[in-house]
Amino acid sequence: MNTRENISELNENLRPFPEAQDIFVKEQPWLKNHFLPLMSIDLAEINPDWAGQKVYMICPFEPYDGYIGNNTTKYHNEYTAPNWLAFRLTEDNKFEFLGKEGYFWRTAIHYWDFNSEMEKEFQKMQQFYEKYKANFEKYGALVDLHNPERKGKPNKKNYLERLGGEIEYGNWSSSIERKEYPKAFEMKIQYGKDDEEVVFDISYQGNPFYLIAETGAYDWVGSGGYIIMMYEPINRIVLFTFDY
Repeated sequence: MNTRENISELNENLRPFPEAQDIFVKEQPWLKNHFLPLMSIDLAEINPDWAGQKVYMICPFEPYDGYIGNNTTKYHNEYTAPNWLAFRLTEDNKFEFLGKEGYFWRTAIHYWDFNSEMEKEFQKMQQFYEKYKANFEKYGALVDLHNPERKGKPNKKNYLERLGGEIEYGNWSSSIERKEYPKAFEMKIQYGKDDEEVVFDISYQGNPFYLIAETGAYDWVGSGGYIIMMYEPINRIVLFTFDY
């Protein structure tokens, strides 16, 4: 497995700003209302055996505060929990959400107020995203919005903080310790004698998940924490959690 950090250069396997219609299955058109598409990743970049399988780094609009899914537990199933959500990667490389639409608070199902202060914050995310996208088209790179150039060259930001490698401990891990993760999955943390010796065992039907990528949402939409994406290749399950 290949692993790299601070990804600021692109290649044929890494493509930023994919279109929503190229990511989500047509049977779930409402998904485009809940995520901003950041990057397409051909998994050949991590494992040559996975070549041709494309996954997508996506940024949810929620939460305004707390965790995504905190206010919608009635609509959770075995694939979703606060701060956790999962997709199945179809044979034609589309994301099929394994939860229910009501998992998302920002929907008419929950009588979301689209004139609320929270909605205004989400609209700011959209506006930042569009500015970053426009700058990418101008500079050919993800650049700092406030200082897009430095000494006449693009002032580049990282597309991804990590690509492949081992999962690292963070605030997101507390839900595993409290056993508040989606019940379709098995999750364990093994601690070594040293505080830094932490090994995660996250699996589905006995098949392990592998870290695909991490990125800072704030580098793409101006706010938010880290987005963590994992993949289980046997059943083609893509699992997301978020570190704030």
